[in-house]
Amino acid sequence: MPDSLTLLFDADDTLWDNNIHFERAIEAWLGVVVNGAWTPEAARAELDRIEEASFTTGGVGTTPFGVHLRLAAEAIVPPGDLAIALPRIEAIVGAMPRGAVTLLPGVAETLDALGRRHTLGLVTRGDPAEQWAKIDASGLRHRFAHVAVVEHKVPETYRGLAERWGLDPAATVMIGNSPRSDIVPARAAGFRAVLVSHATTWRLELAEVDPDDPGVSQADRFEDLLGMF
Repeated sequence: MPDSLTLLFDADDTLWDNNIHFERAIEAWLGVVVNGAWTPEAARAELDRIEEASFTTGGVGTTPFGVHLRLAAEAIVPPGDLAIALPRIEAIVGAMPRGAVTLLPGVAETLDALGRRHTLGLVTRGDPAEQWAKIDASGLRHRFAHVAVVEHKVPETYRGLAERWGLDPAATVMIGNSPRSDIVPARAAGFRAVLVSHATTWRLELAEVDPDDPGVSQADRFEDLLGMF
């Protein structure tokens, strides 16, 4: 591996907590929509089905999430009860935090140390206004030479960033908690990758990673990156 690298970082659930807010909203939503005909597991499966259908064609973030909750509720809640359920769901989404972030342990210090040795970049997916608000609130913006808020994370995304930023894929590493968005497509684009463990990674972001792929490493903690790079 070259001595000088470009390290690209995912943001949500890699640098700061994010999915936990969506999981809490889903728990509240289940309390609204579950009825005698639907178990919590079946209701969550219906929500997963709707979110999966828009994973690669629709956006992610609080606003699309609210749409998905509404669509799932319309399939679950008896029509006569929707007039009560839908405002409650809107209130759940409206109470979700937007823009405020809490950095995960060791993130700032680790980025500072890595930035003295390598070029750092940030690649995050989501609603641009929402993601930029979180980037600004994090206080991390000045640590990155490159920042991109992208609609999707697919191999073409990473190839396009390499071309735009003049990156050598062999000397570029994508670091994140999501196998489906951070690891698999980055590898397909020729980058190396590091999967950083996170306790509440979104279930739709889980994917099989080849355990024998020498281009993929794993880190249990963000600080472990210091010993890797």
